[in-house]
Amino acid sequence: MKRVVSILLAALMLLSLVSCGDKKSAELAPPTIKYLYNTSDAHKAIGEYLQSALAAAGFTMTLENQEWNTFLNTRKDGNYAIARNGWLADYNDPISFLDMWTSYSGNNDVQFGKGAHANLKMYSVDLTPYGGAKIENGTWAETYDVLMGLIKSSTDEAKRFEMMHIAEDMLMNTGSITPLYFYTDLYMLDDSVEGFYSNPLGYKYFMYSNVDSKTDNINVCLASEPDTLDPALNSSVDGATMIAHLFSGLAKWVKTEDGRLEIVADCAKELVEGTINDDGTVTYVYTLRDGLKWSNGEELKASDFVNSWNRAASEELAADYGYMYEIVDGYGTDKLNAVADDANKTITVTIINSAKYWNELLAFPCYFPVHSSAFTDEKWATKPETYINNGPYVMDSWENKSKIVLKKNSNYIDANEITMEQITCYLSDDANNMLANFKKGDWQLIDDVPTNEIAALKRDYPTEFTVSGQIGTYYVCFNINFDLLPGSNLAGVEKEKAQAEIRKAMALLFDRNYIVEEIAQGGQVPASSFVAMGLTDANGSGEFYKLANKAAGNSYYGYYDTSKEAFEGNTAKALEVLKKYYKLTVAD
Repeated sequence: MKRVVSILLAALMLLSLVSCGDKKSAELAPPTIKYLYNTSDAHKAIGEYLQSALAAAGFTMTLENQEWNTFLNTRKDGNYAIARNGWLADYNDPISFLDMWTSYSGNNDVQFGKGAHANLKMYSVDLTPYGGAKIENGTWAETYDVLMGLIKSSTDEAKRFEMMHIAEDMLMNTGSITPLYFYTDLYMLDDSVEGFYSNPLGYKYFMYSNVDSKTDNINVCLASEPDTLDPALNSSVDGATMIAHLFSGLAKWVKTEDGRLEIVADCAKELVEGTINDDGTVTYVYTLRDGLKWSNGEELKASDFVNSWNRAASEELAADYGYMYEIVDGYGTDKLNAVADDANKTITVTIINSAKYWNELLAFPCYFPVHSSAFTDEKWATKPETYINNGPYVMDSWENKSKIVLKKNSNYIDANEITMEQITCYLSDDANNMLANFKKGDWQLIDDVPTNEIAALKRDYPTEFTVSGQIGTYYVCFNINFDLLPGSNLAGVEKEKAQAEIRKAMALLFDRNYIVEEIAQGGQVPASSFVAMGLTDANGSGEFYKLANKAAGNSYYGYYDTSKEAFEGNTAKALEVLKKYYKLTVAD
């Protein structure tokens, strides 16, 4: 709290200095903004800090807490002004942070190219060096969407990465995305558990575990009620973790004997090399393993994969992750260029160009197969009796807002390798409740802890309080269609340029070092770019985030200086910009 007070006092002094030198102060009062977050002590604490930081510039920000699924849908529908957000890499390539912002993406919470923003012709991008056109004063769809298409079709790695940096420049220039820190994966794991592992995407795996050498059951709490456990429709990490236990794709994540994480074949006999065609496309032919079955005993066929992929990519389903099929030839038409031969158990699929992350896509939930019943029963994934799957576990029961019980699937092809017989997934987003159950020994893993307990947990549970690497960014997102200048005579492109400048100024008011050291306390790193650390640039030439905004020639990485020494100057710069648009006052 002392740190927050000092920030407010510093901002007040800087505001006084800036105002004294200005002869034409704007007359608009800053608008009241509602900050949306979901139930979590840490999210709330960060929201309260942001509220205080903005108050230093005269903004009134209220906080609204929503239950997890409501919160997700509110963001998705664009019914908010500013909200907390976070993104984890879906695979090891910077594009996984960039393609979500196309105008047609279901994960585009900022609402780029949607609503009023869809008609703003204000973006320019020169794509002639990359085989495209020079676009001046185009819409988001005419510029960013086109840029994404070129990136995904490029076979020149150096140019592809150049274009991804251009894409991030476009995103950050809107000011609608305000990175706060790069994630670490923080959780509590009981010392009695062996055989557990997680991957850099945040998925956790319990199928090969034991608890005190017992394999009858493990109790875990990942989050609250999942919005869906349909592999094509899920867009949450906790949902993906459960789906990874319930389904098997052509590929999967495993932990090797020497502790490395890698992608290996699962339903496919092997992950084959593709054949490069004359037009630059790449064709893969996968052969399914013998003996694959659905949980109801039916044979799993090659056509189940192809039909599921077409469903997941379809406009009709409108899945958040449908865009992840853009790399497959035929995306956007009635059928993907994927052909099943059930007699020979083969799947022939053609992608538009070579992609190093293709195998990772095959291990991603939206590429998992679903049973034919999913095509006729919209509610198939909501109750155990209709939940047919092909993975290590079956859904034994689902007690809403209480728990989901997974039991070993006797029809799973590798059932003999699965050690844990049952996984009981308790449903809660109350970090205090999670910790209480962990301390009692009732739950062996919890995926969240109360912020105010972190220091004590580090001290008292040094082997169980776990911080692992994770490729992701915690950030604040603005709804680009929210009016930051109500009552202004600005309109259209002129107004949006002003609002972008305001949003970028607001980003400078946040002390990221305070957030990671005093609130998050999990080894997070202050972020000045959206694409997270941990992803390499072209040909492994360095980390992508360290090369962000390189053309600006700054002495720091990214789009603003996050060093402790720079915070006072950042605040002064922010207030100087905000003073152009608002009559700034600071409450006593």
